Amino acid sequence: MLLASFKISNRLSLEPFKRKLSAIPGSLQDSYYRTDEANPSNHNINHLGRIYTVDPEVPKLFGKELNTKENYNANNYFAPRKWVDRCSVLNETAIMVRSPALHIMNCIKNSDLDKPAVRYLLFGRNGCGKSITMAHLTHFGHQEGFITMTFSQIKKWLTKYYDVAPSTYTPGSVDHIVNSNIFLKNFRQANSNQLSSPKLLTHREYVWSVREKTPAGAPLSEVLDIGCERLPFSADALNVIIRELKLNCNEGNCKMMVVCDGVNSLFADSTLVHKEKKAWVRGPYHPDGDWMQNVAKVDECSVLKNMKKLFSNDYKNSVIVASVCTGATVKKTDPEITWWKSKQLLMKPDLDSHLPFSLLGEEGWRLFDPFLPVEVEAFTESELDSMIDYYIERGYLGKECDSRAARQEIHFLTGRNPGDFFKFSNSF
Repeated sequence: MLLASFKISNRLSLEPFKRKLSAIPGSLQDSYYRTDEANPSNHNINHLGRIYTVDPEVPKLFGKELNTKENYNANNYFAPRKWVDRCSVLNETAIMVRSPALHIMNCIKNSDLDKPAVRYLLFGRNGCGKSITMAHLTHFGHQEGFITMTFSQIKKWLTKYYDVAPSTYTPGSVDHIVNSNIFLKNFRQANSNQLSSPKLLTHREYVWSVREKTPAGAPLSEVLDIGCERLPFSADALNVIIRELKLNCNEGNCKMMVVCDGVNSLFADSTLVHKEKKAWVRGPYHPDGDWMQNVAKVDECSVLKNMKKLFSNDYKNSVIVASVCTGATVKKTDPEITWWKSKQLLMKPDLDSHLPFSLLGEEGWRLFDPFLPVEVEAFTESELDSMIDYYIERGYLGKECDSRAARQEIHFLTGRNPGDFFKFSNSF
């Protein structure tokens, strides 16, 4: 009883101090969940669990403004669409500094880039923040002067693509011409300074048509311009860019960071890309129907096949960061209802493993081995408290959520899962 009364009196005695502290601009009480350090290269353990503001121009560099409204579902090369939508709601582009990102950034800073590329593989349960961690690392690579080649939603190349065409280089293969065109435009804009280097040259002649060709020793930017301006050649240009960047990295002409969210999609048994039809059509896809009987394998899509070559460590001056996710798995859906609704109706839990070997399969495991696994876990107690305070500040949560009881309820209901926390906040 005496101890309880001491705690109450002690809490009461601190209230005037807290009010006085909160009145001081920029005080710890006001900003313990924020950091003014906006350069990810300078982030360290002192910034752990704190939120930093990304310059709004950085996500734009990676392509959101190049995707028109009808291309709303196209790849966003800085962060997932949900994060972009959340930032527009909160009116701020913010990312929390978390330990997986700091761990990888510290490893990159202390790595010898003259050695074969080190592969970092993020894994964790759905909603734990793998994609946002990769956005943080993309920002870091951009600040450090890497040529950043980012594929933030690679699954959409397999399942929700734009127009395709028969490959002119490899008979029987399929070219993602529109996806490649959008990607190259974003890639050129995000890496304009690095790609303008006079050291980046082609190593062989490339013939595009009877009248058009790029000679050996030409600036690599010429190939990039062809892919951006000539839609029929965009997929071939992307394949050339991948090959030439690896060669230039080996010669020390540049350094590159490859970032891919949901890389296990590339090792699926099949895609939803129809071999003969030009445009994607929304399902249902009946197992015995025309669509599922004529889908292409991953290696029958020329760009996807060449993307896999980016994840082998047969080149140097590069860093490879990828993630595996159960949500990136390409599944054969039920004819009339989606697979997750089917499990709900049958009351079957989703028991798919989130571990790398289960998601990569034998082919992906052989390609990535050896790699450094980095687990992205749910928020810690202090991280979730920081997010609650941030959401209250932005007006996304009411002030009543600041009470101890409300915080405990939020911790319990969300399981401190970042994705579930945002869905929970959205329901208010």
